[in-house]
Amino acid sequence: MSTSRSPVRGTTAASSGNNNNNNNNNNNNKGVSTPTTPPRNTKRFKKTPSTPRSGRKGFLSPVSTPSSSVAGTPRHNGDDRFIPNRESMDFDEANHALTTPKTRAADGGGTSTNARPVEVEFRRAMRSALLPRSASTPSRAAVDGAGEARALDSNDAKIFRFGGGGGGSDSVPPDGLFRSALEVIADPSRDDASATRSAALARPVPTKPSRILDAPDIVDDYYLNLLSWSSTNILAVALANNVYLWNAATNEVSELLQLEQGDCVTSVAWAPGGAHLCVGTDSAVVQLWDTTRMAIVRSMGGHNARVGSLAWNPVSRCVNSGSRDALVLQHDARAQRHRTATLVGHQQEVCGLSWSADGSTLASGGNENFLCLWDAARSGAHRARLVHAQPAPGLVLECAPRVTLRQHQAAVKALSWCPMHRNLLASGGGTADRTIKFWNAHTGAVLHSVDTGSQVCALLWSRHLKEIVSSHGFSQNQLCLWRYPSMTKLCELTGHTARVLHLAQSPDGETVVSAAADETLRFWSIFGSSPSSSARKASRAGPMRRLELSTVGDGLSIR
Repeated sequence: MSTSRSPVRGTTAASSGNNNNNNNNNNNNKGVSTPTTPPRNTKRFKKTPSTPRSGRKGFLSPVSTPSSSVAGTPRHNGDDRFIPNRESMDFDEANHALTTPKTRAADGGGTSTNARPVEVEFRRAMRSALLPRSASTPSRAAVDGAGEARALDSNDAKIFRFGGGGGGSDSVPPDGLFRSALEVIADPSRDDASATRSAALARPVPTKPSRILDAPDIVDDYYLNLLSWSSTNILAVALANNVYLWNAATNEVSELLQLEQGDCVTSVAWAPGGAHLCVGTDSAVVQLWDTTRMAIVRSMGGHNARVGSLAWNPVSRCVNSGSRDALVLQHDARAQRHRTATLVGHQQEVCGLSWSADGSTLASGGNENFLCLWDAARSGAHRARLVHAQPAPGLVLECAPRVTLRQHQAAVKALSWCPMHRNLLASGGGTADRTIKFWNAHTGAVLHSVDTGSQVCALLWSRHLKEIVSSHGFSQNQLCLWRYPSMTKLCELTGHTARVLHLAQSPDGETVVSAAADETLRFWSIFGSSPSSSARKASRAGPMRRLELSTVGDGLSIR
């Protein structure tokens, strides 16, 4: 037979059969002619799909096709191989089928036809999660367990696809480039895992108060400090010209003092031991009371205006008082001349005072927006001044602040030292400022600043967690719990109907009490149990009994 031959590109078995039929028709019409090429040996040139000859060649390497212009090579009628459609191929499945040993099913690594339904379902779930949709979906329906196992067996899957159909769009990304199925699902799974970890780290915080007490006639004044909780679990609260003590353990309330008509209590602060309470008054007098005997110990003067803030030094046991006369005085009630120093640095009323835990630095906030830091060692500029005040005139040391910080834009009342970091100080500004700022007290640098959106009235650090709570005024009148140092807001505590002026913390560090202008006290259990508190509770409960099971007759006993 004689016919013109040309190589076929991108052919299928159907196209090969059409060419052979056309050749036969031509031969019948034109007659027999001398063949120019030897007859085709059908056994020698049996058509089989092309497979790699060596494992050294990567699977994703292009598949070579025979050249149509090789000299000296006889050309034959029909195709000598098929060219697969790469867009319709599943490269992951094909690579797995080519590189996996055939005997893997025998050693338990493959899928057998008698696999249990649980194993089949497990493989189906893994297949759906790790492979593209076209690979994870069986090519034919499976009715029984054996058919389902065969559908999941990679030995039964085709490596190459020939033709334009076959669901190639499912296995190839829209951009036409190959991407691993594991790469595609990596980001969502990582996001889910991150969300799970975040949920695990987030502890539950009660958003409802555990107790509410009435506080009638509490003075609505931003510059006063009318709440203090002692180390002996006694809460002192100033209401108008009275000071009341509430025992948190027994719920008993007692009246400590009542000032004369026309005078008013402007500040209270417990001494470190919890046996003495310092009281500032509108008449510029500082009183020291013994709460065990319910009697006044000493009355100390020196100011020319109301005393709105008090702070005890935890080391020296001296007390500092801040007044509307812009002065901060230091008193030692044990000495005959109680006034040991005068701190000069403010220009308006001093409304916030707080000592660091080690007693080395005093922070003071004023209505002129200043935040002053004072050293206990008085390393700042100072001078001696002769005073003629009664009953003990003498020399008084005047000190200047070590550093004055002017970054706030409103009065600085809220002050709190971090119990975990020696030089970390938090301060809050008034209505025109609305920020919480964190300072390095050693260098005076601002570490962080957060705009809270409302007046900051008070701040308290947790004693065993890296969290801080703030109380606010208009418009929400809420408490906010923050996680430090990210300053992520963990929750908002609402319920007060007027600005929350004061905060105090229980001696175990678990509960915070807030006092607001709505004449209520609310108790919030927001900080949880400390590790030491939990250990003490466990020790008081006694050692755990060892449970042993033993057989007694026909039953069991626990001993």
